[in-house]
Amino acid sequence: MFLLHKATQVTTSPTSGADPAPWLREQYAFAGSRPDGRPRLRANMVSAIDGGATADGKSGALGSPGDRLLFGLLRELSDAVLVGASTAVTENYRVPEPRPDGTRPALILSSRSLSIPDDYATAFDPGTLIATCTQAPPEQRRRLTQAGATLVDCGTDTVEPTLLLEALAERGFERITCEGGPRFLAELIAAGALDQLAVTLSPHLVGGNAPRIAHGASPAGGMAGASLQHLIGDDDGFLYFLWNTAPTSVADGTDEAGSSASD
Repeated sequence: MFLLHKATQVTTSPTSGADPAPWLREQYAFAGSRPDGRPRLRANMVSAIDGGATADGKSGALGSPGDRLLFGLLRELSDAVLVGASTAVTENYRVPEPRPDGTRPALILSSRSLSIPDDYATAFDPGTLIATCTQAPPEQRRRLTQAGATLVDCGTDTVEPTLLLEALAERGFERITCEGGPRFLAELIAAGALDQLAVTLSPHLVGGNAPRIAHGASPAGGMAGASLQHLIGDDDGFLYFLWNTAPTSVADGTDEAGSSASD
């Protein structure tokens, strides 16, 4: 065992005291292309120190100014933001904000049931894609498509992570950030689809029945390993972890011989 940091031994960012955004963009830049051509998939979640992923039913209540800054930057670095439709409705998701160049990430909603309310306008935005399955209720499919929603099937009776990522790759999305919810993230982990996991550790206790950041399906063998990419702290007591969850050759964009996968 070893102590990562004492209170008097802190490495500050090169821009300490200035705008941290440029430095954070470097720290969270996506790796190069995967050897298999699949999009890079990173999840971004927040957790209280007792493991709860929500407070009063919403994850946003656990955040801070630093967490919200990072939330926006991770979206900015992504081609698309992926989230379970029920989480999007509960958290009142809107389409991602434009980047400085005016472009914006697409929003991908995953839904097997297609039980998305008619008054959830984000689902019908031209920048939103709904990933579903062929056995989704036909009346719900008809209702959404007639209202202008764009649907893509990624499986038969469920949204299969591999088929979902293939569909996103076909649309030119190379860097994807998933924002939950817990059941959807668990399905991605169980399928071995996740490359990285960014976790904000919020210095709060929530108790109650709050779910963990991943809840439901389990990976083969009961658990999957990860390696720490970095750990960042702020003056509000929040900790920002970035974990690599893919095999080393996939995580750094190299094949077994060590050559670049993008060569």
